[in-house]
Amino acid sequence: MSENSGDSLTAIARITGVFGIKGDLKISSSDLAVIKPGAILTVRPDKGAEHRFRVTAARLHRKGIVAHLEGVEDVDAAASLTGAQLLTSREELPELPEATYRDADLLGMQVRDAIIGELGTVRAVQHYPSCDMLVVGDKPWLIPLLVAYEVRVDQIAREIHVRLPAGFEEL
Repeated sequence: MSENSGDSLTAIARITGVFGIKGDLKISSSDLAVIKPGAILTVRPDKGAEHRFRVTAARLHRKGIVAHLEGVEDVDAAASLTGAQLLTSREELPELPEATYRDADLLGMQVRDAIIGELGTVRAVQHYPSCDMLVVGDKPWLIPLLVAYEVRVDQIAREIHVRLPAGFEEL
Protein backbone atom coordinates (compact mmCIF):
# COMPACT_ATOMS: atom_id res chain seq x y z
CA MET A 1 0.00 0.00 0.00
CA SER A 2 1.06 3.55 -0.56
CA GLU A 3 -0.20 7.08 -0.03
CA ASN A 4 -3.66 8.44 -0.80
CA SER A 5 -4.39 9.52 -4.34
CA GLY A 6 -5.79 12.63 -6.02
CA ASP A 7 -9.33 13.37 -7.13
CA SER A 8 -8.98 13.22 -10.95
CA LEU A 9 -9.75 9.52 -11.10
CA THR A 10 -12.27 7.45 -13.05
CA ALA A 11 -13.94 4.33 -11.65
CA ILE A 12 -13.16 1.36 -13.89
CA ALA A 13 -14.01 -1.70 -11.80
CA ARG A 14 -15.25 -3.13 -8.52
CA ILE A 15 -13.68 -5.85 -6.40
CA THR A 16 -16.39 -8.50 -6.08
CA GLY A 17 -14.66 -11.13 -3.97
CA VAL A 18 -11.65 -13.26 -3.14
CA PHE A 19 -10.19 -15.97 -5.37
CA GLY A 20 -8.20 -18.65 -3.54
CA ILE A 21 -6.08 -18.22 -0.41
CA LYS A 22 -3.13 -16.16 -1.67
CA GLY A 23 -4.84 -12.76 -1.84
CA ASP A 24 -6.11 -12.87 -5.42
CA LEU A 25 -9.19 -10.75 -6.12
CA LYS A 26 -12.23 -11.24 -8.33
CA ILE A 27 -12.87 -8.06 -10.27
CA SER A 28 -15.87 -6.96 -12.32
CA SER A 29 -15.07 -4.42 -15.00
CA SER A 30 -16.30 -3.26 -18.37
CA ASP A 31 -12.74 -2.01 -19.05
CA LEU A 32 -10.82 -5.29 -19.07
CA ALA A 33 -7.78 -3.86 -20.88
CA VAL A 34 -6.95 -1.51 -17.98
CA ILE A 35 -6.42 -4.18 -15.34
CA LYS A 36 -3.07 -5.60 -16.40
CA PRO A 37 0.28 -6.32 -14.75
CA GLY A 38 2.16 -3.12 -13.98
CA ALA A 39 -0.94 -0.91 -13.84
CA ILE A 40 -1.20 1.38 -10.83
CA LEU A 41 -4.77 1.47 -9.53
CA THR A 42 -6.40 3.31 -6.67
CA VAL A 43 -8.57 1.18 -4.41
CA ARG A 44 -11.44 3.14 -2.86
CA PRO A 45 -13.22 1.12 -0.15
CA ASP A 46 -16.73 1.97 1.04
CA LYS A 47 -15.18 2.99 4.36
CA GLY A 48 -11.67 4.09 5.15
CA ALA A 49 -8.85 5.63 3.17
CA GLU A 50 -8.10 4.88 -0.45
CA HIS A 51 -4.68 3.49 -1.41
CA ARG A 52 -2.70 2.87 -4.57
CA PHE A 53 -1.62 -0.62 -5.58
CA ARG A 54 0.40 -2.08 -8.46
CA VAL A 55 -1.23 -4.99 -10.31
CA THR A 56 1.27 -7.86 -10.28
CA ALA A 57 -0.85 -10.43 -12.12
CA ALA A 58 -4.16 -10.43 -13.98
CA ARG A 59 -6.06 -12.94 -16.06
CA LEU A 60 -9.53 -13.32 -17.50
CA HIS A 61 -11.73 -15.69 -15.55
CA ARG A 62 -15.30 -16.43 -16.62
CA LYS A 63 -16.94 -13.00 -17.07
CA GLY A 64 -14.42 -11.04 -15.04
CA ILE A 65 -10.81 -10.80 -14.00
CA VAL A 66 -8.73 -12.44 -11.30
CA ALA A 67 -5.90 -10.12 -10.26
CA HIS A 68 -3.23 -9.85 -7.62
CA LEU A 69 -2.28 -6.49 -6.10
CA GLU A 70 1.16 -5.92 -4.64
CA GLY A 71 0.97 -6.04 -0.84
CA VAL A 72 -2.29 -8.03 -0.71
CA GLU A 73 -0.78 -11.37 0.29
CA ASP A 74 -3.49 -13.37 2.02
CA VAL A 75 -7.20 -14.08 1.99
CA ASP A 76 -7.91 -11.72 4.92
CA ALA A 77 -6.23 -8.75 3.23
CA ALA A 78 -8.10 -9.53 0.01
CA ALA A 79 -11.44 -9.93 1.82
CA SER A 80 -11.03 -6.49 3.40
CA LEU A 81 -11.07 -4.97 -0.12
CA THR A 82 -14.27 -6.70 -1.28
CA GLY A 83 -16.77 -4.12 -2.55
CA ALA A 84 -14.12 -1.46 -3.16
CA GLN A 85 -13.98 0.50 -6.40
CA LEU A 86 -10.87 0.46 -8.58
CA LEU A 87 -9.95 3.79 -10.13
CA THR A 88 -7.32 5.14 -12.49
CA SER A 89 -6.49 8.44 -14.14
CA ARG A 90 -8.12 9.22 -17.50
CA GLU A 91 -4.65 9.43 -19.09
CA GLU A 92 -4.11 5.72 -18.34
CA LEU A 93 -7.28 4.63 -20.13
CA PRO A 94 -7.01 3.27 -23.66
CA GLU A 95 -9.03 4.82 -26.50
CA LEU A 96 -12.42 3.22 -27.03
CA PRO A 97 -13.96 2.27 -30.36
CA GLU A 98 -16.59 4.62 -31.76
CA ALA A 99 -20.03 4.39 -30.07
CA THR A 100 -18.49 2.70 -27.02
CA TYR A 101 -18.59 4.36 -23.60
CA ARG A 102 -17.23 3.84 -20.14
CA ASP A 103 -19.71 3.56 -17.29
CA ALA A 104 -18.26 6.72 -15.72
CA ASP A 105 -18.96 8.66 -18.94
CA LEU A 106 -22.66 7.77 -18.84
CA LEU A 107 -23.29 8.51 -15.16
CA GLY A 108 -25.25 11.71 -14.63
CA MET A 109 -26.43 11.98 -18.25
CA GLN A 110 -30.08 12.94 -18.83
CA VAL A 111 -32.18 10.25 -20.53
CA ARG A 112 -35.08 11.17 -22.80
CA ASP A 113 -37.54 8.87 -24.50
CA ALA A 114 -39.01 9.88 -27.86
CA ILE A 115 -42.59 9.43 -26.56
CA ILE A 116 -42.52 9.55 -22.74
CA GLY A 117 -40.04 12.41 -22.54
CA GLU A 118 -37.70 13.00 -19.59
CA LEU A 119 -36.88 9.80 -17.68
CA GLY A 120 -34.17 11.13 -15.32
CA THR A 121 -30.43 10.82 -14.99
CA VAL A 122 -28.25 7.74 -15.25
CA ARG A 123 -27.55 6.55 -11.69
CA ALA A 124 -25.65 3.37 -12.59
CA VAL A 125 -24.84 0.96 -15.38
CA GLN A 126 -25.58 -2.71 -14.69
CA HIS A 127 -23.84 -5.44 -16.67
CA TYR A 128 -25.86 -8.56 -17.41
CA PRO A 129 -25.01 -11.54 -19.64
CA SER A 130 -27.54 -10.54 -22.31
CA CYS A 131 -26.86 -6.77 -22.32
CA ASP A 132 -25.87 -3.75 -20.29
CA MET A 133 -28.62 -1.66 -18.70
CA LEU A 134 -28.86 1.95 -17.64
CA VAL A 135 -30.38 2.53 -14.19
CA VAL A 136 -32.23 5.82 -14.67
CA GLY A 137 -34.12 8.17 -12.37
CA ASP A 138 -35.81 7.65 -9.04
CA LYS A 139 -38.28 4.97 -10.18
CA PRO A 140 -35.71 3.53 -11.32
CA TRP A 141 -36.06 2.65 -14.98
CA LEU A 142 -33.89 -0.21 -16.30
CA ILE A 143 -33.15 0.62 -19.93
CA PRO A 144 -31.34 -1.96 -22.06
CA LEU A 145 -28.47 -0.61 -24.15
CA LEU A 146 -29.68 -2.31 -27.33
CA VAL A 147 -30.02 -1.19 -30.93
CA ALA A 148 -33.73 -2.07 -30.75
CA TYR A 149 -34.23 0.84 -28.33
CA GLU A 150 -32.52 3.29 -30.70
CA VAL A 151 -30.05 4.38 -28.00
CA ARG A 152 -28.12 7.52 -29.04
CA VAL A 153 -25.53 9.08 -26.74
CA ASP A 154 -24.75 12.78 -27.12
CA GLN A 155 -21.63 13.31 -25.02
CA ILE A 156 -21.50 17.06 -25.68
CA ALA A 157 -25.08 17.68 -24.48
CA ARG A 158 -24.71 14.91 -21.83
CA GLU A 159 -27.95 13.32 -23.03
CA ILE A 160 -29.05 9.84 -24.01
CA HIS A 161 -32.01 9.51 -26.37
CA VAL A 162 -34.01 6.28 -26.53
CA ARG A 163 -37.21 4.98 -28.09
CA LEU A 164 -38.87 2.60 -25.64
CA PRO A 165 -41.61 0.21 -26.78
CA ALA A 166 -45.26 1.07 -26.13
CA GLY A 167 -46.28 0.11 -22.59
CA PHE A 168 -42.71 0.20 -21.23
CA GLU A 169 -43.65 2.86 -18.67
CA GLU A 170 -46.26 0.51 -17.17
CA LEU A 171 -43.73 -2.19 -16.28
